[in-house]
Amino acid sequence: MNPIRFEAVRDRRHTSRTSWVRALVAGASFVVLLAGCQSPGPVPRTEQVQALRSLGFAQTDEGWTLNLAVPILFDVGSDGLKQGPKREIAEMAKQLRHVGIERIRIEGHTDNLGTRGYNVELSRRRAEVVAREFVANGFPDATIERKAWGFEHPVASNDTPEGRALNRRVAIVVVAAGPAAD
Repeated sequence: MNPIRFEAVRDRRHTSRTSWVRALVAGASFVVLLAGCQSPGPVPRTEQVQALRSLGFAQTDEGWTLNLAVPILFDVGSDGLKQGPKREIAEMAKQLRHVGIERIRIEGHTDNLGTRGYNVELSRRRAEVVAREFVANGFPDATIERKAWGFEHPVASNDTPEGRALNRRVAIVVVAAGPAAD
């Protein structure tokens, strides 16, 4: 075997190994950077967690979701907010602002009576009427995200009048800090 040729082959192997190591290091660096970008938002302070729990919120994959003893429900085909929920929203807005929480998502829901388009629009109006109550009680409008689910996420069976009544609702979710989505 020609010594010159042997050296050239050895150099290619060394270069190949070096390139592989460099690629591995670059890939690992990319994974670390990507993981940092996907890390969860800031963790609520103890005072905020206590306030959320006292108001009836429970931690979920989406954030802190409201589970009221008396949920914010609507009549069939209506986006009208009743007086009881208005008072609850006013108190909730006050408590959340008091502990420094101002970023929320309001999700409108419906039963399955009517078309998909009709129900998405009705759930949008329900989310909007609740958002307006939060704004009227000191929440900045820009920090309130609205989501219209229509009948996509029922909490009860739509086969009974009682189940449909429970599905005509809004959910309030406390989400990580940042600008509200449009």
